[in-house]
Amino acid sequence: MSYLVFARKFRPASFDEVTGQDAVVTTLRNALTGGRIAHAFCFAGPRGVGKTTTARLLAKALNCAEGPTAEPCGKCSSCTEVAKSSSMDVLEIDGASNRGIDDVKQLRESVQYNPARDRYKVVIIDEVHMLSNAAFNALLKTLEEPPPQSLFVFCTTNPEKIPFTVVSRCQRYDLRRIPSAEVAAHLAEIAKAEGIEISRPSLLAIARAGDGSMRDAQTLLDQLIAFGGTEIADDRVAEVLDLIDRQVLVRILRACIEADTSAALEACGQAWDSGVDAKRLGTELLRTLRDLVVLRVAPDRGLVEGADADVKELTELAGVSEEPRLRRMFRALLREQEDLAWAPDPFAVLEMAVVRLATMPSGDQVEGLLARIDALEQRLRGDAAGGRPGGGSGGGARPAASGAATPRKPAAAPRGASAAAKTSAPVAEEVSTPLAAAPVAPEPTPEPEAPAAPAATSGNAAAGAPLATAFDRLCAFGQDINRGLFAALESGELLEQTAELVRIGLRSSTAARRLENRTQELEEVCAQFFGHPIRVTIEELGRNAEAPKQGSQTGPSPEVAANARRQRQEALQHPAVNDALDVLRAEILEIRPSAERVPERGPGSAS
Repeated sequence: MSYLVFARKFRPASFDEVTGQDAVVTTLRNALTGGRIAHAFCFAGPRGVGKTTTARLLAKALNCAEGPTAEPCGKCSSCTEVAKSSSMDVLEIDGASNRGIDDVKQLRESVQYNPARDRYKVVIIDEVHMLSNAAFNALLKTLEEPPPQSLFVFCTTNPEKIPFTVVSRCQRYDLRRIPSAEVAAHLAEIAKAEGIEISRPSLLAIARAGDGSMRDAQTLLDQLIAFGGTEIADDRVAEVLDLIDRQVLVRILRACIEADTSAALEACGQAWDSGVDAKRLGTELLRTLRDLVVLRVAPDRGLVEGADADVKELTELAGVSEEPRLRRMFRALLREQEDLAWAPDPFAVLEMAVVRLATMPSGDQVEGLLARIDALEQRLRGDAAGGRPGGGSGGGARPAASGAATPRKPAAAPRGASAAAKTSAPVAEEVSTPLAAAPVAPEPTPEPEAPAAPAATSGNAAAGAPLATAFDRLCAFGQDINRGLFAALESGELLEQTAELVRIGLRSSTAARRLENRTQELEEVCAQFFGHPIRVTIEELGRNAEAPKQGSQTGPSPEVAANARRQRQEALQHPAVNDALDVLRAEILEIRPSAERVPERGPGSAS
């Protein structure tokens, strides 16, 4: 065939014509000028960024009649033959077709001979990662100490598949994705040389569709010329590239920002009628949301690609929204995007995601929710302090000392507790305030109100309490003083407590060994908690640890198991748990038995 596609016709003939790889080109030029030419090179990078082209240019520079030189003439027999892939001394090998050990043996034999005419015998292996392990191993010795006047150049899109023993014998150069602006500029030069009329927005759209690959972008331009002739209109570009109308994306996001759910769904319907795939529409919405966030925080940095009119419109839209809300919308849509590939009706999933974006609250509503969470946290802590109405200082007040409170473990998100509890909160993605996990498992019949536990500094914070309760209070107290130290105690239990000794058992041998070296720090915290100096010993459960000295047994009896099931049902029906689920729109992941049973408040208790 006499016709050459753009990817071959406009292949760079010199280092000056290589686009987007300035670091690699500069290094190779300096090496050629200074005579510091390695015996093996490895060019790695995505498809269509110039790996094989750079390898050929290096072969030209080495074997040019005027070389070695950083500026090959391109006219001598060596340069022209390399450009046509017909040089006897430049061997281009396909790694996928010649991947066996026999092929490498033949290659080793051929490089033993001097070049037939040129200065160097250059071996270019494309997609070298396709070679087998045996072939790589057979190549190692030759690659490390090649014959004089021989040079290897490896090209690959998957450098991680090449053994380290091979890569370490090469100079590795990583070729990057070519920026869209540079691709569009090069396409404009090609269009001018070919007499093609095409707008800059269309060139940018082609460059973006090429995804950093110059070859892919040139192929798309070739395809567009075959479709539209020498005058390519923007609508033709959108039709061939199957681009989503930018105005549809802007209408959807504008409606979501303005909380106009019906308008957002109507715009989605227009996209559906035009045949847009749900996953592609979600991807473009994500990309546009990213542009809005960038334009909101850095409007004048040139970080958003596109036509000037499109960037101006997005800048105006970003100015009427809040940056935190845009980020929450991005995260919410990203989570929904992951479900589109598996959904039986992807477009319905996308529509529900758009509804969620349109109903997402603004920042002031989130602040109100945080205040409600703080109030709920205080109320739950008041419940955990033995049923006291607000710890004796009014409803909802925080306890005076953390040692008298229950352990402050992060509240686990419940799974499968009830159908009503499975509602996901659109604002929960930005809220990370930890809540104290209050152990709530009330008796079915009201009991007398438990006396308030004394503060940790009073000297008897765990006096008369069961071992499990004393250990929970100790952990809660220690978290405020040395969080890193007491984080290792979460899987442990209190084996023995006397006036002079505290024995702690840990199920993790790693945690036990770590805490044995920090016993002094642990004793200092325990002295503050118990109110007097005390010795602490750490033991590993399952090896030399004894059972707790409070009548624990090897396994729960049927009565205990039945009681645990009954407590679980009571916990699910407890008002405090339901309040937390309603306020936070959360769900239950796990229910653990509490260390100390907390009686319900009486009818006369303060709220």
